[in-house]
Amino acid sequence: MRKNASLILLFVFTIFAVAGCKQPAKRTAGGLLAANDQPINIYYLAGRLGMAISQADDNKIVFSNITNTVTIYPKNDQIYVNDNYLAPLGRIKKINDMLHVRSSLEQQIRSELIKTEIKTVVPMPPKPVEKAPAARPSVSGRTIVIDPGHGGKDPGAVNSSGYEEKTVNLDVALQIAQILRDKGLRVIITRNNDEFIELEERADIANRNRADIFISIHSDSSATSSKNGFTLYVERSSSGASTKLANAIDSRMAQTGIGSNGVRNADYRVLTHTGCPAILIELGYLSNYWEAKQLKNKDMQRKLAMAITDGITDYITAR
Repeated sequence: MRKNASLILLFVFTIFAVAGCKQPAKRTAGGLLAANDQPINIYYLAGRLGMAISQADDNKIVFSNITNTVTIYPKNDQIYVNDNYLAPLGRIKKINDMLHVRSSLEQQIRSELIKTEIKTVVPMPPKPVEKAPAARPSVSGRTIVIDPGHGGKDPGAVNSSGYEEKTVNLDVALQIAQILRDKGLRVIITRNNDEFIELEERADIANRNRADIFISIHSDSSATSSKNGFTLYVERSSSGASTKLANAIDSRMAQTGIGSNGVRNADYRVLTHTGCPAILIELGYLSNYWEAKQLKNKDMQRKLAMAITDGITDYITAR
């Protein structure tokens, strides 16, 4: 009997020991944490969802399009889609002063968005009005290619605090693309995430899509930390159209608070291999402490995006 009792106790102890070795699955808000659930910044998330950010602070983040609105409350750990509670926000972190959230949010939010069928509407010609002022040319129907420079294994310029050029290029480019789409333009972006694309392929994207305008977005760097200002480049043998486009954007960007270095000539491959009016914009110097701080600032990124899109609009309507 004593021997049997000992065997029973040993069996029970073994069961509990095995059960105790099993670790609970790691969870995060909204479900299990996938191995590839990496942090992404909120501007990239909004761009992936086809939305633009209208408010972004520590208490509330709002991005929307014509149909849907997403509201995030970081401090309350809540996400709402069209005023309906969706899920806990889960992990957040700030990288280079930019709020990052879990990448799995994209699929969660996308599954709750209201889907609308996009229909092409051909407007009826307006009735003639006597002595009516001539209408400015419409910007709709044009194809614009926006090219965020660098990406993936190529970070571009990196400032002393580790802020990479490829990040600010993409953040500003995504906003430019959204604003242009809101104006009725067809926009193609060469990359909408952190990936590497060859220079010739960037130009080929514009050529294959018969683009009307090609804009490459970059940020500058110099061994001299006092060097500052934005600069616009056109190909040395470019048509007058490229220079007119660059001058139109230069005029608008000069109103952002970052100084202008004017329009210059350079034979960058993304310019020489592109068949349409093409310019390369250096937004400012990451090697300059003040300008690097400005280029990381969400409000300044928005100002630069608005200025560039206004310059594009001015160029199109003046033709």
